[in-house]
Amino acid sequence: MTSKRALESRLTSLVIALLFTLVSNAIAQAEEPPLNAKALVKKIQDFYASVNEYEATFTQTSAHKMFQGRLQRAYGKLLFKKGGLMRWEYDRPEKKFFIYDGKTLWVYEPEVPQVFKGTADAERLNKALAFLTGQGKILDEYQAKPLDNKKYGFNEGPVISLWPKDKLSPFKYVEIYINAENFRVVRSVVVDKEGNRNRLDFTKPLVNQGVAENLFSFTPPPGVPVIKKEQFQ
Repeated sequence: MTSKRALESRLTSLVIALLFTLVSNAIAQAEEPPLNAKALVKKIQDFYASVNEYEATFTQTSAHKMFQGRLQRAYGKLLFKKGGLMRWEYDRPEKKFFIYDGKTLWVYEPEVPQVFKGTADAERLNKALAFLTGQGKILDEYQAKPLDNKKYGFNEGPVISLWPKDKLSPFKYVEIYINAENFRVVRSVVVDKEGNRNRLDFTKPLVNQGVAENLFSFTPPPGVPVIKKEQFQ
């Protein structure tokens, strides 16, 4: 059963990872590689408006500071549609769904079974997803810093970090790993203030290929308990 803290940590990581991976294939249209982290972020921002739909498979690797040397992995698929609609489908090691319909966040765990309904989380999601509509400005919210890709064992291209200017942010910084050939963001790592790392590697990306809108709606199955946010605070 998912705890409140674990649920919020997972949600934050997914949203942040989504923000910096949706423009993956669109960035390939850039004629010249950016010279530094700030220039790269500006180019990413320019392409947000062109991404109406996105889907990809993902591998999530979590490393908790309390359990040195232990890694937790999960596998699944994500879908995004303009307007802030998103769906994360976990296939392994257990089935789980994160679905945001633009107003309500639903978390469905069919193997428990239980449903979390978090309307209060919608405000945080709306603010975060503003980047995807072109309304938000990354450099207004984050400081971009270049990293040594060789030090991080990444040979495909540059690595940058984004540090939130908001001191109340639930995470410390985000690492972004970029393919030098097409400027596709292939990996993101969210590091929280306790030093825990949540890494997402994205493969088989599809941009603007058509995603059915009904995939972003959710109705709790009959008989499955629905736990509202205020009930598990």
